[in-house]
Amino acid sequence: MANKLGKNSFFDVKMGTIGAFFLGGIVFMINYNHGWELASIAAGKQALYTFFIGGVMTKMAENLVLRFTNRKQALLLATLVPTLLTSILTYGMHSIKGTPEPFISTIPTFVFAPGGFYGWALRKRKEFEKKN
Repeated sequence: MANKLGKNSFFDVKMGTIGAFFLGGIVFMINYNHGWELASIAAGKQALYTFFIGGVMTKMAENLVLRFTNRKQALLLATLVPTLLTSILTYGMHSIKGTPEPFISTIPTFVFAPGGFYGWALRKRKEFEKKN
């Protein structure tokens, strides 16, 4: 479903791609001690997951920050909801066979997601407030 600008309302390709390379690389390094094969599997899972789920969660943050009139509440929800969902899903994905260090591989998501979602939500909120 496209909005007035022709962009997808449920998926952000740019942010999904950036997140995929960034977190995929970190997860590769975390799991490299177990050999490049297992590290590659873990990194590939993370990159693919981040592309799709990260793109959806980024769009969720954007939609949440624009839905609520109270700015603080909107920013809080736009940061916490996607962060918690993506962290839980990331751990679940890494717990499936193939990732040697599932918990440690989830830590970068939990560390970087709040700042990423907050920054993106703040940017979108400022753009929205400037227009209105």
